[in-house]
Amino acid sequence: MDSTAAALEAPEFLQRLTKRYRPGHWIGALRKVFGPVAEVSDAPGHEAVESHPPHYLIALWRPLSAESAFLARWPYKVSIVAPDAATAARELLADVAPPARLWMAGPEIDWALMASIVMLGEAGLKPYQYRELQAFIDNERKSTLAAISVNYTGGDDVFEQFVRTDPSGLQRLR
Repeated sequence: MDSTAAALEAPEFLQRLTKRYRPGHWIGALRKVFGPVAEVSDAPGHEAVESHPPHYLIALWRPLSAESAFLARWPYKVSIVAPDAATAARELLADVAPPARLWMAGPEIDWALMASIVMLGEAGLKPYQYRELQAFIDNERKSTLAAISVNYTGGDDVFEQFVRTDPSGLQRLR
Protein backbone atom coordinates (compact mmCIF):
# COMPACT_ATOMS: atom_id res chain seq x y z
CA MET A 1 0.00 0.00 0.00
CA ASP A 2 1.49 3.36 -1.02
CA SER A 3 1.41 6.45 1.22
CA THR A 4 -1.56 7.97 -0.60
CA ALA A 5 -3.66 4.84 -0.13
CA ALA A 6 -2.59 4.62 3.52
CA ALA A 7 -3.63 8.24 4.15
CA LEU A 8 -7.03 7.58 2.63
CA GLU A 9 -7.42 4.59 4.97
CA ALA A 10 -6.76 6.66 8.13
CA PRO A 11 -9.74 6.53 10.54
CA GLU A 12 -10.23 10.32 10.70
CA PHE A 13 -10.39 10.44 6.90
CA LEU A 14 -12.53 7.33 6.44
CA GLN A 15 -15.22 8.68 8.78
CA ARG A 16 -15.79 11.58 6.38
CA LEU A 17 -15.68 9.56 3.15
CA THR A 18 -18.52 8.01 1.22
CA LYS A 19 -18.11 5.09 -1.18
CA ARG A 20 -20.72 6.32 -3.66
CA TYR A 21 -21.48 9.80 -4.81
CA ARG A 22 -24.84 11.16 -3.78
CA PRO A 23 -26.24 14.68 -4.17
CA GLY A 24 -24.87 16.93 -1.45
CA HIS A 25 -21.49 15.22 -1.19
CA TRP A 26 -18.31 17.15 -1.89
CA ILE A 27 -15.93 15.66 -4.46
CA GLY A 28 -12.22 15.39 -3.82
CA ALA A 29 -9.09 14.10 -5.49
CA LEU A 30 -5.55 13.58 -4.25
CA ARG A 31 -2.45 12.52 -6.16
CA LYS A 32 1.26 12.41 -5.50
CA VAL A 33 2.86 14.78 -8.00
CA PHE A 34 6.57 14.47 -7.19
CA GLY A 35 9.22 13.75 -4.62
CA PRO A 36 11.07 13.36 -2.59
CA VAL A 37 13.48 15.64 -4.46
CA ALA A 38 17.09 16.55 -3.78
CA GLU A 39 18.77 19.55 -5.34
CA VAL A 40 22.22 21.03 -5.11
CA SER A 41 22.36 24.62 -3.91
CA ASP A 42 24.84 26.53 -6.05
CA ALA A 43 25.32 29.60 -3.86
CA PRO A 44 28.98 30.69 -4.11
CA GLY A 45 30.99 29.12 -1.30
CA HIS A 46 27.86 27.55 0.14
CA GLU A 47 27.23 24.39 -1.88
CA ALA A 48 24.83 22.01 -0.17
CA VAL A 49 22.27 19.38 -0.99
CA GLU A 50 18.71 20.30 -0.07
CA SER A 51 16.07 17.61 0.35
CA HIS A 52 12.40 18.27 -0.28
CA PRO A 53 9.58 15.92 0.76
CA PRO A 54 6.96 14.40 -1.51
CA HIS A 55 4.32 16.84 -2.76
CA TYR A 56 0.66 16.08 -3.47
CA LEU A 57 -1.96 17.82 -5.54
CA ILE A 58 -5.40 18.09 -4.03
CA ALA A 59 -8.56 19.21 -5.79
CA LEU A 60 -11.97 19.83 -4.28
CA TRP A 61 -15.34 20.41 -5.94
CA ARG A 62 -18.51 21.63 -4.25
CA PRO A 63 -21.46 19.24 -4.38
CA LEU A 64 -22.98 18.99 -7.85
CA SER A 65 -26.26 20.74 -8.46
CA ALA A 66 -29.28 18.66 -9.40
CA GLU A 67 -28.85 19.80 -13.02
CA SER A 68 -25.20 18.72 -13.25
CA ALA A 69 -24.44 15.29 -14.58
CA PHE A 70 -20.67 15.69 -14.76
CA LEU A 71 -17.86 17.00 -12.63
CA ALA A 72 -17.01 20.61 -13.49
CA ARG A 73 -13.67 21.24 -15.19
CA TRP A 74 -12.78 23.98 -12.69
CA PRO A 75 -12.62 22.90 -9.04
CA TYR A 76 -13.48 24.98 -6.00
CA LYS A 77 -9.97 24.47 -4.62
CA VAL A 78 -6.64 23.21 -5.96
CA SER A 79 -3.42 23.19 -3.99
CA ILE A 80 -0.05 21.53 -3.60
CA VAL A 81 0.62 20.02 -0.19
CA ALA A 82 3.68 18.54 1.54
CA PRO A 83 5.19 16.64 3.35
CA ASP A 84 2.96 13.56 3.15
CA ALA A 85 -0.33 12.13 1.93
CA ALA A 86 -1.93 12.34 5.39
CA THR A 87 -1.33 16.10 5.46
CA ALA A 88 -2.80 16.35 1.95
CA ALA A 89 -5.88 14.35 3.01
CA ARG A 90 -6.42 16.65 6.02
CA GLU A 91 -6.07 19.71 3.78
CA LEU A 92 -8.60 18.23 1.37
CA LEU A 93 -11.14 18.02 4.20
CA ALA A 94 -10.39 21.50 5.60
CA ASP A 95 -13.16 23.14 3.54
CA VAL A 96 -15.70 20.35 4.01
CA ALA A 97 -17.57 21.27 7.21
CA PRO A 98 -18.95 18.34 9.22
CA PRO A 99 -21.26 16.55 8.80
CA ALA A 100 -20.77 16.91 5.03
CA ARG A 101 -19.24 13.88 3.35
CA LEU A 102 -16.51 13.61 0.72
CA TRP A 103 -16.47 11.31 -2.28
CA MET A 104 -13.06 10.66 -3.85
CA ALA A 105 -13.07 10.95 -7.64
CA GLY A 106 -11.29 8.41 -9.78
CA PRO A 107 -8.87 8.72 -12.67
CA GLU A 108 -11.07 11.09 -14.69
CA ILE A 109 -9.38 14.16 -13.17
CA ASP A 110 -7.33 16.28 -15.56
CA TRP A 111 -4.21 16.36 -13.39
CA ALA A 112 -2.23 18.42 -15.90
CA LEU A 113 -4.88 21.13 -15.58
CA MET A 114 -4.77 20.91 -11.77
CA ALA A 115 -0.97 21.30 -11.80
CA SER A 116 -1.26 24.24 -14.21
CA ILE A 117 -3.73 25.96 -11.89
CA VAL A 118 -1.30 25.54 -9.00
CA MET A 119 1.64 26.84 -11.06
CA LEU A 120 -0.28 29.95 -12.12
CA GLY A 121 -2.35 30.57 -9.03
CA GLU A 122 -0.44 29.55 -5.94
CA ALA A 123 1.89 32.23 -4.61
CA GLY A 124 5.25 31.43 -3.09
CA LEU A 125 6.20 28.35 -5.06
CA LYS A 126 9.92 27.60 -5.08
CA PRO A 127 11.91 27.03 -8.29
CA TYR A 128 12.11 23.26 -7.65
CA GLN A 129 8.30 23.16 -7.29
CA TYR A 130 7.81 24.92 -10.63
CA ARG A 131 10.33 22.59 -12.27
CA GLU A 132 8.76 19.43 -10.85
CA LEU A 133 5.21 20.57 -11.60
CA GLN A 134 6.19 21.31 -15.20
CA ALA A 135 7.78 17.86 -15.52
CA PHE A 136 4.57 16.35 -14.13
CA ILE A 137 2.45 18.31 -16.63
CA ASP A 138 4.70 17.20 -19.50
CA ASN A 139 4.42 13.54 -18.43
CA GLU A 140 0.65 13.81 -18.08
CA ARG A 141 0.36 15.27 -21.58
CA LYS A 142 2.54 12.50 -23.01
CA SER A 143 0.36 9.92 -21.28
CA THR A 144 -2.75 11.57 -22.70
CA LEU A 145 -1.33 11.56 -26.23
CA ALA A 146 -0.28 7.93 -25.83
CA ALA A 147 -3.80 6.99 -24.67
CA ILE A 148 -5.31 8.83 -27.63
CA SER A 149 -2.90 7.06 -29.96
CA VAL A 150 -3.75 3.64 -28.56
CA ASN A 151 -7.50 4.07 -28.13
CA TYR A 152 -8.65 6.46 -30.84
CA THR A 153 -6.34 6.53 -33.81
CA GLY A 154 -7.09 4.79 -37.05
CA GLY A 155 -4.93 3.37 -39.77
CA ASP A 156 -6.44 5.31 -42.64
CA ASP A 157 -4.34 7.29 -45.13
CA VAL A 158 -5.63 10.71 -44.03
CA PHE A 159 -4.70 10.03 -40.42
CA GLU A 160 -1.25 8.74 -41.36
CA GLN A 161 -0.66 11.88 -43.44
CA PHE A 162 -1.72 14.04 -40.49
CA VAL A 163 0.64 12.23 -38.08
CA ARG A 164 3.57 12.77 -40.45
CA THR A 165 2.88 16.52 -40.66
CA ASP A 166 1.83 17.26 -37.07
CA PRO A 167 4.54 19.25 -35.24
CA SER A 168 3.25 18.42 -31.75
CA GLY A 169 4.94 15.06 -31.60
CA LEU A 170 2.11 12.64 -32.36
CA GLN A 171 4.36 10.89 -34.85
CA ARG A 172 6.70 9.79 -32.03
CA LEU A 173 3.79 7.92 -30.47
CA ARG A 174 3.20 5.69 -33.49
